[in-house]
Amino acid sequence: MLRKRLQLGLIHVAVAITLVPINSTLNRVLIKEMAVSATLVAILAILPYLFSPIQVWIGSFSDRHPIAGYRRTPYILLGLLLCVLGVAISPQVAFLIEQDRMLGTLVGVLVFGAWGMGYNFSAVCYLSLASEISGEKGRGRTVAVMFVMMIIGIIFTALTVSNLVDPYTPAALQVAFLVVAVAALVLGLVGILRLEEKVTPESLPSTENYSWGQMFGAILQNRQATIGV
Repeated sequence: MLRKRLQLGLIHVAVAITLVPINSTLNRVLIKEMAVSATLVAILAILPYLFSPIQVWIGSFSDRHPIAGYRRTPYILLGLLLCVLGVAISPQVAFLIEQDRMLGTLVGVLVFGAWGMGYNFSAVCYLSLASEISGEKGRGRTVAVMFVMMIIGIIFTALTVSNLVDPYTPAALQVAFLVVAVAALVLGLVGILRLEEKVTPESLPSTENYSWGQMFGAILQNRQATIGV
C-alpha cells in the first residue's frame, strides 16, 4: 500500500508542478518584462479553473468507459500529457503575445485551456483512483501523503525555476519550463506504472445516464464533497 500511496503522490506532484512556472514566473515575465496587461494575464491564468465543473462529467464518463480495461489510467495519462504540453510551449505563447497581441492571445487561450482540461482530466481521475485503492479507512492517510509530497514538490520546483531564470533571458525561460515539463512527465509516468488493476465488465457501474442536475445534486447531498467544494 505504501508503494501505491507514493505513486499517487508522484502523479499529484507531476500535475501540480506544471502550474508553478505558469502562475508565477510566466505571469511576472509577461507583466514586467513584456509589458502585457495584468488583466489579460489574469484572464489567461484563471482559464484552467473555469473548466473545473467539467470534473463531474469526466469522473462519470471514466467510470463507464474504461480503455483497455483501465478506468482511470488512460484519462490520467491524457491529462498529464496536456499539462506537460501546456507548460512546455507556454513560453512560446508569451513571446507570441509580445509580438502579436491578438494572435498571441488567441493561441494563449487554446494553450492555457488545454492545460486546464489536462488538469481536470488528471486530477479527478487520480483522486478517484486514490479513493478506490485506499478504501474508506486508508483514504485520509493516502491524501495526506499526496499533499505533503505535492507541497515539497511545489517548493522545490519554485526554487529551481527561480534559479534557472536568474538572470532572465528568453532562452533561460524556455530551458526552465522544459525542465519542469520533463520532470512532470517522468514523475507522472512512474506514478501510473502498474498502479491500477484492470476491471472486468461485471464490475462496471450501470450505464444509466445522469443529467448534470442529478450529478451536482448528488455532490451537494454529500457533506464531505460539499465541504471540499
